[in-house]
Amino acid sequence: MKLQRSAPEKQGVKSQVIVDFLDKIKEEKHEFHSFMLLKNGKVISECWWEPYGPQYRHQMFSLSKSFTSTAIGLAVNEGLLTVDTLVADIFKKEMEELGPNVDEKMKKMTVKNLLTMGTGMEYENWGENNIKGFLSSHIKNEPGGAFFYNTLATYMQSAIITRLTGKKLVDYLKPRLFDPLDIDPYWEEDNQGINMGGFGLNITTEDIAKFGQLYLQKGSWDGKQLVPESWVNEATGKQIDNKGNALNSDDDWNQGYGYQFWMCKPKGVYRGDGMYGQFCIVMPNENAVVAITSNADTARVMNIIWDMLIPALGENNETYEDKPAQNRLSRAQKGLSHLWVNNTAPNFPAIRGLYKEETGNSELSEVYMDFNATEGVLILNYNNMRNINKKECVYRFKKGEWTDNASEMFMWGPKFLRSKTYGEWKPDENMFELYMWFYETPIKNGLKLKFNRSKTKLTVIFHENYKLDFELVKGSDICLTQ
Repeated sequence: MKLQRSAPEKQGVKSQVIVDFLDKIKEEKHEFHSFMLLKNGKVISECWWEPYGPQYRHQMFSLSKSFTSTAIGLAVNEGLLTVDTLVADIFKKEMEELGPNVDEKMKKMTVKNLLTMGTGMEYENWGENNIKGFLSSHIKNEPGGAFFYNTLATYMQSAIITRLTGKKLVDYLKPRLFDPLDIDPYWEEDNQGINMGGFGLNITTEDIAKFGQLYLQKGSWDGKQLVPESWVNEATGKQIDNKGNALNSDDDWNQGYGYQFWMCKPKGVYRGDGMYGQFCIVMPNENAVVAITSNADTARVMNIIWDMLIPALGENNETYEDKPAQNRLSRAQKGLSHLWVNNTAPNFPAIRGLYKEETGNSELSEVYMDFNATEGVLILNYNNMRNINKKECVYRFKKGEWTDNASEMFMWGPKFLRSKTYGEWKPDENMFELYMWFYETPIKNGLKLKFNRSKTKLTVIFHENYKLDFELVKGSDICLTQ
């Protein structure tokens, strides 16, 4: 079920204001991946920057937290616990096993302390067993007394759902939230089979917008009360002060914190917020929702929204059908792309060889490459043998084109994700420069392969400052051609 669409003017919003907003984002070079604006429950603007698209799930990072706290609210409504339930009572088995290794303050910690980031901790003890890692952590302050952003505390909320229901968080939410909203999620889990809770949720931009609209409607959807209104009010109201010793107490991270929701500078506005700029912004006074995926200056983006969009979204705005402005908005929303091509780039050279790290350690890394000058294709096989999974990353590049790949993100662990890749040979520098957009994440990678004159040595440069040196394998049955 998709959200309804509408021309902005039919919902009392001028199209030109949205055009100006998108121009401002472009002018300040904020890297947006998607943008969706709802007014009165209808989508009045939506756009994606290629290679991102409406059909792809995107990593939510900490925006996941707002979904996790929603699950706690549903469990409270079902009588499985209250916000005052002691964490120690839910995890009695682990508490007994840890015995004297448990801080006395842990015995006072409530579910509400998890929801409000008021654990009293000042670090996160991730490990092989994250439940025990949390329960055995040192607690500096009394629970509930001080705000400290703690993703492991959100993981514990996911663990609570699993402990009380026997289901993973994502499976618990499926019939209660995801199915009614027509959301098909993917949620990462740890080695205990527990969804990460504080991160790891992957959904589409429209899914973010639906979630925001659900909260705007006080938990009601299609005539059914999916989330209790009382919980929505609690979760999205200030539950703990989070200013602390912040240098800038007026920014959007110091306006108060609810149950895994941030309060915002404009009156009544709140948001779910994920690293790199994944936003679900709810504006009750304006009856509006903003959904964004990005890799942007999040503080500046929020200020632009407050300055440019909120005044235009006021409930009493009166406007008229403005076809020219609607056409400008339509054009502004189309043809957006992060993919560029140098049509004058030289052909790839004819190079074929296997290179290994100069240390000679067989457990390190090797690179095999095959530059096909005739077809303008490079096959790059990067074998990271230091990775315990010993996975190979095979990248295919074709001159003047972005190509589809499914490959591992360099410097990001053993995840294989879909990507768009592009490469360009730079003869003056004897170097091949590569670009990779992992379009289900906020991440893009750059990579440089720099050769010596004889092509017998290779330096692989990651992120401009991390380098690995390789040398051509002598006597191998893979030869180097000039």
